Amino acid sequence: MSVTWKAPSNIAELLVEVKEQYHSELADASIVVTLTDSKPFVKNRFNWGTVKKFSQFNKLWFAQKHDLCIDVCSDVWHSILNDNQRSALLDLHLTRCSPEYEPEAVVENGKKKVIKDDYGCIKYTDSIKLDDEGNPKWIVAPIDLVVFTKNVRRFGLWCPELDDLRDAIQHAGA
Repeated sequence: MSVTWKAPSNIAELLVEVKEQYHSELADASIVVTLTDSKPFVKNRFNWGTVKKFSQFNKLWFAQKHDLCIDVCSDVWHSILNDNQRSALLDLHLTRCSPEYEPEAVVENGKKKVIKDDYGCIKYTDSIKLDDEGNPKWIVAPIDLVVFTKNVRRFGLWCPELDDLRDAIQHAGA
């Protein structure tokens, strides 16, 4: 089992900087970073870290309540990434986070029916869902091509895995 601890203030400051520069939709989200002693590569694959909704477990290190927690491998942060890559990694995780919105709905036969588009995807309003205490609800998307696309637009091909993806796309298009 890996050990987790609160990230030092310089990482927290970098998170705030990246969040303010690129993620205005997260302005109301309280987000913290923790480091773990996990392995930088698992089964020969890069350890990207995780993002989770803030849990009771996280409260061991933080006196105040937070909404989300980004967990990064300490060795990745300190020994593998340069400054630009560190910003890019935090951005990657912030890109995964967003407020949860209320779905569009109509009432039919006394029941609320969610509206879907032609592909079966739920349509959403601009209203953010709130919890029982009136706080915004947050969701965390998986690391996928949508997340990587947004991240690469801001930071370029900042790691070997993204270079490999570019090469595969270029090869497929040849």
